[in-house]
Amino acid sequence: MAIQPPGSYPQGNKKGKAKKKAGQNTFERKEWYNLRSPSIFPCNISGKTFVAKSTSKNTNLKLIGRRYDVNHADLTKNNDFTHRKFIFKVGDVKGADCIGFFDGMELTSDKHKAMIKKWHTLIEAQKDIVAKDRSVFRVFVMAVTRRPQGYTKKTCYVKHSEEKKIRKIMFDVIEQELGGRSVDEIMNKLSNETVGKRIEELGSEIFPLQNCCVRKVKTIKSYQGVSIGQEEEVGAIAN
Repeated sequence: MAIQPPGSYPQGNKKGKAKKKAGQNTFERKEWYNLRSPSIFPCNISGKTFVAKSTSKNTNLKLIGRRYDVNHADLTKNNDFTHRKFIFKVGDVKGADCIGFFDGMELTSDKHKAMIKKWHTLIEAQKDIVAKDRSVFRVFVMAVTRRPQGYTKKTCYVKHSEEKKIRKIMFDVIEQELGGRSVDEIMNKLSNETVGKRIEELGSEIFPLQNCCVRKVKTIKSYQGVSIGQEEEVGAIAN
């Protein structure tokens, strides 16, 4: 078959093929909003999100309910907290700001895996707590046994009876430190690692412990709204 010159081949059937508009930019039809985290953190503008422009529907309804997670180091500008991330959910929209409220917390996967040690006992517990505004959170905590000074055995396992006592301490500490508190107080205690330090202090009286911390917080039921501090802050920026 002879090779024909370019442009002389018959064109195929283009029926049903969508024509792409030249120079079309998809993001020109998007509206951008700031993601604003709770005001207890020093840096509470956590990023941006967008939504498609629409004349028939309220764009605010498309934003409410979106979840986003922020590294604790970005919220505090402190690199010592890179192993933890907070999860927020958009509860309201004020102008160009999406107001987020607390929806959970968890350790990064690399930190969680690094704390689990071979030849040691991993002790875990979980308990539901009720906040001051009747929101329900499920708190997961963990601890790892630690070799006492002068301990020569290869393994560092704890007896089952001692493990039950330590787990009872975990339940009590979770309820005492987080139960009945406001959501802002709960976030403060999670940031300061109050629960983990208290568990290590009391649990080490039974058997030496290490890596005691809150591994994860999950929202079961939420009655949160926009805090007064967040509304005032957004209003000041708008003015």
